[in-house]
Amino acid sequence: MLVGGGFHGKSTVLQALERGVYNHIPNDGREFVLTVSDAVKIRAEDGRSIQKVDISPFINHLPGNKDTKQFSTMNASGSTSQAANVVEALEARASLLLIDEDTSATNFMIRDRRMQQLIVKEKEPITPFVDRVQSLYKDLGVSTILIIGGSGDYFENADRVIMMDEYLPKDVTAKAKNIAAADSYNREDSVEPFEILSRRVPLSSSFPLSGKEDRLRAKGRLHLLYGWETIDLSGLEQLVDDSQTNALAVMLAYFKNHFLNDHSSLSEAIEQLYQHIENFGLDAVSPYTGHPGNLALPRKQEFYAMINRYRGLKIK
Repeated sequence: MLVGGGFHGKSTVLQALERGVYNHIPNDGREFVLTVSDAVKIRAEDGRSIQKVDISPFINHLPGNKDTKQFSTMNASGSTSQAANVVEALEARASLLLIDEDTSATNFMIRDRRMQQLIVKEKEPITPFVDRVQSLYKDLGVSTILIIGGSGDYFENADRVIMMDEYLPKDVTAKAKNIAAADSYNREDSVEPFEILSRRVPLSSSFPLSGKEDRLRAKGRLHLLYGWETIDLSGLEQLVDDSQTNALAVMLAYFKNHFLNDHSSLSEAIEQLYQHIENFGLDAVSPYTGHPGNLALPRKQEFYAMINRYRGLKIK
């Protein structure tokens, strides 16, 4: 946990960590900020598309018996989008989640004891992240770095608590643990293990256009265009340069033409794409003769995220 008062530097540290998946140029002030290369920033994204994602570890027994093991929507809420973002990051083999309460859905992150007493568990579809953060680590080996200043519910779960005090970090783990131990306030925690996720197979019919209609191109850093369909990448805070988005466009064109076979799972097909690039270089997926000079290889995690945000995606 990174805690502290407002404007003391918590989110600034997290922004440095999320960019720490890349090498920095010397003397830019962040050259010693290093993060595991598969770390993924998680946030709520109201309105995003979700296609058959198993969000049941976080959301269950919705009104109307809507299936959350194969959850689909064209207009996700804050909590369902954040749940899907976590599960999709796990599918992309992230070993570290980076979360800031400022860009999170409150009901996804916490549910205090008083609310637990008022709204019984059987009537609350959401299992908050505070009840899952330990099982994520114990069952799947996935760690979390969390920025939070408004709730102490995570004190019991935190292995380390760092307080930002006027931009300086201080270890306050012992104090946080003492507060948690002395407090008579206790939550009802979930004890269910975090189960292995379902297998998702993307269908080639997701990309129906052909010929001149079949255009895939980048529109700046935050948007891709397939035909007339815009893929919104504004929720991908670790996508840092237009050249990465240009590469996503040419990689997606190659991916749909060579690796979608209605049998391989999304993770298997993406692994094949990246293995092909590793073997033959980024030129191998580019339609240009020779490297055009405006392509930079994005991480697998951003390619996964881009596919999952395509509203025409069809999954079995």
